[in-house]
Amino acid sequence: MTKDTHIASGLALSVALSQPETFKTLAICIVGATIGSVISDIDVTTSKSRKDLEIIISISVIAIVLCTILEAIFHLGILTMLQTQTNLFRIILGFSLFLCICCIGINTKHRTFMHSALCVIALTGIVWIIIPTASIPFCIAMLSHIFLDFFNTKRVQIFYPLKKPRIAFKLCHSSSKVSKIIFKITSTVFLLELLVFIILYAINFFKNF
Repeated sequence: MTKDTHIASGLALSVALSQPETFKTLAICIVGATIGSVISDIDVTTSKSRKDLEIIISISVIAIVLCTILEAIFHLGILTMLQTQTNLFRIILGFSLFLCICCIGINTKHRTFMHSALCVIALTGIVWIIIPTASIPFCIAMLSHIFLDFFNTKRVQIFYPLKKPRIAFKLCHSSSKVSKIIFKITSTVFLLELLVFIILYAINFFKNF
């Protein structure tokens, strides 16, 4: 599946399952899900994939920057939430561990460690250390990425370091029509979720006004 498909699917599924109730939790959900939906493909090998790696890093940085800008403009309360859920030590420790996992992932074969249950558990735990609210959408999006890769022709070593089972349904390849269809469906679902969220938020706001 393409990065666009992974991101759209991760966002749609994360919002649906985590059900954020405020704009600050929605913003954190979107950031966590965006990073979770692409981080597995950090285990790239080819020159083209190295360019994809740069895109993955850029997407992650952009998601964090946009969240920061929204907080600065609209005062969503993200900073207050961070102050209650985490501290500087946890943030530094979490980011250090996150980078360590990514360094390991870069040096492993594609769809092995970074696409394994072990990695999902490790990275979700690390995200929880950094900011607990983001851990669930991150985990959901990362799992959705791995699940979608099951449908590709290349096998996924889900229980790494165990060599078996290696799962590949071989129903499509990363840039096939199937991937494009999934992208259109999940991106539409995500936009509808945002619309419903805004409508419900507005209704509750005017009820309490």
